Amino acid sequence: MSAAVCRKAIGVLIPLTLLRGLAGCDAFDSERKPYTPFPTASSAAPPPPPPVVTPARVDAGPTREASSISRGALFAPADARDWRIAERKLTAPEGLVFRLGLVGGLAGGKDGDVLAWLTGTPEKPVIGELWLFPEDGAARLISGAPGFLPTGPTCTHDAHLDQTGPNSVSLDIRATCATPLLPRTPDRSVVVLAPLRDHPKIVGFRLAAPAPGETLHLEVVSRDRDADGRDDVEMTVVFSAAPAPEIRASFVWLDRPAGLSRDAFEPLASFVRLASLETVRTSNPRAEGLVDGIATARRLYSTLCAESAVARISLENGTELSCGDLSPAFESLTLARVNAELAAGHPERALAALEQHAWFPSGAKAEADRFTKTQLALVMAKVIKRRVIKLVPLKAQPRRLDAEPHLSPLSFHADGSLLLLTPEGLVRAAPDGRFEYDASSEVDAWNTALVSGKGERLRGVAFPCDRSEVSWLATDASGSVLPPIPTPLVAPRPGVCRSGGSFVAPRVTPVAWTPEGLSAFVGSSLLGALPAHPPMGSAVSPNGRFSAVAIESGLLVFGNDKVTLWVFDDPALPKQLQDCVVSNNAQAAACILGGRAHVILPDPKTG
Repeated sequence: MSAAVCRKAIGVLIPLTLLRGLAGCDAFDSERKPYTPFPTASSAAPPPPPPVVTPARVDAGPTREASSISRGALFAPADARDWRIAERKLTAPEGLVFRLGLVGGLAGGKDGDVLAWLTGTPEKPVIGELWLFPEDGAARLISGAPGFLPTGPTCTHDAHLDQTGPNSVSLDIRATCATPLLPRTPDRSVVVLAPLRDHPKIVGFRLAAPAPGETLHLEVVSRDRDADGRDDVEMTVVFSAAPAPEIRASFVWLDRPAGLSRDAFEPLASFVRLASLETVRTSNPRAEGLVDGIATARRLYSTLCAESAVARISLENGTELSCGDLSPAFESLTLARVNAELAAGHPERALAALEQHAWFPSGAKAEADRFTKTQLALVMAKVIKRRVIKLVPLKAQPRRLDAEPHLSPLSFHADGSLLLLTPEGLVRAAPDGRFEYDASSEVDAWNTALVSGKGERLRGVAFPCDRSEVSWLATDASGSVLPPIPTPLVAPRPGVCRSGGSFVAPRVTPVAWTPEGLSAFVGSSLLGALPAHPPMGSAVSPNGRFSAVAIESGLLVFGNDKVTLWVFDDPALPKQLQDCVVSNNAQAAACILGGRAHVILPDPKTG
């Protein structure tokens, strides 16, 4: 994306005061290019033409590349304690063997300087060490492997060595262990070094493996941004989660004599660029890929930012990377989704988008409330209001159910009557309360547990910290616990992953478990497909045409390309509604309220 486009997007998406800072900063430098590594070649052949300019990439995804493949570094012969390289014969320090070498190319150095990565031996059981063998003078140690990398009899270590700037190199070391590691345990180190300096380390990072179903790469670019003769560092996280395309966000450090200084405009500028892309995507009437794109941005936030409480990247000392206030970008992502859903005629999905917005960075409460209130008003303008004119309490006591997600003990019959499971059996009632009688001999009671055709049973919902998706918890027919079943919904961050947070888990309203999969509402978000023939007690009407779910402002009833909100005179009442069902013609609903079954009748002249 050009600098001009970036600035235009920023002008739309964030406050003018922030724009002024961003517009003049290096975050919009369209001339960013990674330093071309020193060409690799054997001493017996002339050097090849310079390679295509690409950033040094660190693969931290589940697909493992071949061991120790490096760009810019030569491979040493196996178990080499002596190595003839750059028309020199080098001898390894005691207990080490050569593995990789970079010849010359560093500003201020000589053509015959060799930077070598050496690995340990039984005499010196270390992961490895980076040594500089200058053309003139004695060899000296530049860096060892960090102590946080896992070691042990089941672990192996691969190293990459690349020149990533005029004065600097990047060394990355990855541990691979047969014994499973604890979730989010760092198994990778990336460090940027200026080998010719007395204190060579510029910055280092810890990386943990990406969450299941995600891939993560690093791109390191070292160049002098402020003309002080020292290579500054841009670390870009390149992230993907199928089916969305990969996205990226950056951090920038300026290397100053007094120490590192963070560029305050990243990664906000990166997330704003992502939001601008999704905003542009909404110009497509079908908004294809929008939901996946927004989900991927939220996943990236989880991986990258300390504020998520589940970051997988930190500085070498373990300090996680703060992303600052990203609310402008996240508001723009939500706005893009809301506008797309309203344009497509789905205000119920727009409401779900606003609900999910609160799961992620939203800034100061007053500003967040103002944004939500404004967007909610736009959504509600597309929803038909139906005033509830009558609540009909039933005499029969509904059966008490377990706390796990369940189908309702209420269910409308095709003839319009309401069926109610009681401790004694089953009651049939008229929606207006004219009659109630025991109908156990007429209708079979239904199982309120949500069970698949294979006997799998829904037990709960998880908002996990070790993977990115909201997941279903279930058991098989024998009662054994099944692996979590991920959904398309990205888990809130920090959500339950940080103690003392304000996240309140939304209610789960089961719909069905068909051969096509499990479907239910999490809050107002529908996960899975609506069934044509739902089970009794489902939140979907018996004919499959309407759905009902209680939200904070009323009972949301939608179907047949129409979305209605049934509103109550008492605004506190909707929060008390449980186990709601709706009739075939959506002219009656029923819920548990205060432990009693109530039929809800809206004004028939509306909706």
